[in-house]
Amino acid sequence: MLRGLQSSISIFILIVMSCSSSIDSEEELLKWLGDADNGFVKKTKANGFVLSMKYLPEEYLALNEMNKDNITDMNSFQEYVNKFKNSKTFLLTISHDKETVNAGNYDVANLSEYGQRIRDLSFNIKDVLVLKTSSGKKYNPVLTTMENAYEIANKKSIYMVFSDDQKEILNSEQLDIVFQDSFLDTGISHFVFEGKKINNLPNLNF
Repeated sequence: MLRGLQSSISIFILIVMSCSSSIDSEEELLKWLGDADNGFVKKTKANGFVLSMKYLPEEYLALNEMNKDNITDMNSFQEYVNKFKNSKTFLLTISHDKETVNAGNYDVANLSEYGQRIRDLSFNIKDVLVLKTSSGKKYNPVLTTMENAYEIANKKSIYMVFSDDQKEILNSEQLDIVFQDSFLDTGISHFVFEGKKINNLPNLNF
């Protein structure tokens, strides 16, 4: 009986600890979002590239906007969060796979051509990428933009925003982002996010 009581106490402590988990800085938040175990980022490899899809919660987007606006008063935080709460934002990052020996098999003659293919992808992303909800409904991004890069880098990132009037995207138990890539020949990739994970960000204490 004592052993059972100790087991119950241990479970209770674990529940309390999980409920009281928190993030204490923006740096810690970025690290937490990048940890695949937390369910906010999904990765796959194909044709000499690494494809990474990261969910950006409204709290992160709010902090980012506040930094751009030079707002340091956290009393404005919820106001910024409300701007993003009716949509889902993701970041697709494409980079070279360093572990692939024949990384040049994507048939790009030089970095300039590679950059052009990424720009073409950014322009046409709405036609090659859809979000599927648990009910099977499909949605194209309502907004896409390529991350500003003023120098040639080994990775490119594209932001995309999904929204719908019925809020099915917000309430879906699972979100499957399907990327049909004909620009870098990486084929069809699925990035599946669980709603119970991406809607459960720890408390921000900063």
